[in-house]
Amino acid sequence: MADRLVGELDAWSRRTNWTSELDLVFAHPHTGRPINKVPKRFQQACRDAAVPVTRFHDLRHTFATRMAATGQPLRALQEFLGHADAKTTQIYAHYAPSAHEVDMVNQAFASESAVGDRAAAPGTLSAPSEG
Repeated sequence: MADRLVGELDAWSRRTNWTSELDLVFAHPHTGRPINKVPKRFQQACRDAAVPVTRFHDLRHTFATRMAATGQPLRALQEFLGHADAKTTQIYAHYAPSAHEVDMVNQAFASESAVGDRAAAPGTLSAPSEG
């Protein structure tokens, strides 16, 4: 978990009376009941930030996708997401690119002068020739 998130969750837990393992993380600090305004507030925050409005739950999927895309172990991702079955976490496996796929993307988005230099070895980009 990111250090910043740990700090924010720690601060939140100090403001609530509901801190057992079975309590909700984002519960009302006085009643322990679910906070029903989170989706509406999140959607308003999206509108205020002029970004596409998505579901609050989509943040979880984005987290998992980005973690897998950076090559983090699926076992760690399974733990982070709380999946009891590794098969559930496998849906993110295709987001972890192979070294060859990374090279292909890097070549596709390299500068035009580097792309034109086909003498470079696969997965490398040589300096453009002067001429």
